[in-house]
Amino acid sequence: MGMPRSGTMSLVTALKQLGYTPYDFIDRIILGHLPSWTEALRAKFLDQGTPWGKAELDRIVKGFDVRFPDPNNPPLPSFTDPSFNQCVLDVPCPFFTEEFLSAYPDSVVILNKRDPEPWLASMNSTLFRVLSWPSWPLLAKLNPGLAGVWYTHCTLTWDIFCSNEYGDKCKQKYLEHYDYVRRVTPKARLLEYQVEEGWEPLCRFLGKEIPEGAFPNVNDKDDFVKTHGMLWAYAMFNAAKNVAIGTASIGVGVAAWWFYRAG
Repeated sequence: MGMPRSGTMSLVTALKQLGYTPYDFIDRIILGHLPSWTEALRAKFLDQGTPWGKAELDRIVKGFDVRFPDPNNPPLPSFTDPSFNQCVLDVPCPFFTEEFLSAYPDSVVILNKRDPEPWLASMNSTLFRVLSWPSWPLLAKLNPGLAGVWYTHCTLTWDIFCSNEYGDKCKQKYLEHYDYVRRVTPKARLLEYQVEEGWEPLCRFLGKEIPEGAFPNVNDKDDFVKTHGMLWAYAMFNAAKNVAIGTASIGVGVAAWWFYRAG
């Protein structure tokens, strides 16, 4: 339930190696869940709609919570089976830590973290850099199904978190978030963790054998920006295609009207 750019993708990769199926931000894009999470943010923080509880979480994440291992009930290889040991990561899920713990009382929380100064520097060179690209507002209108959904969700998320201010206020809200998770999570079910610590504390907490090989280190700054550049390019391609189709339709309509008048 830590913030992005705090070893999240390395943790995702590690959890996969341990047999979990993480539900992170890219899954929310692929599965079309971003509008639902936008709805959840508005309900909780803006009093627009019904706040989410177990029914809403079940509908979206199903069995995606990390649970205490039970050797008598091993996880099943089913994405939708609620007994399957799974996990949720990345925003906005950490903002709903209290709701997850209430809905899934046997769940545990991994609070991945890093020092606030390098965290903010990483955010400003990755996600906040991407969000600052000036073409997003227009692209969101031309391609509402992808760019619009992504841009609306991301700007709302960071407006709620730090009023889209990416300096000292953002750093303070980062610290407040970690205090929030510590406050609502029973200590016996909480692991505060930095990916630099490697396999041992994570595996001990989850009751897993330490796998062979080094702990994964993935998703550097350049990869992050390149990935979102690909998202932007794909959205731009679809927007251009939509504009071309619309322009062609207008042209056909004008031509038909001209021939009608001429005849």
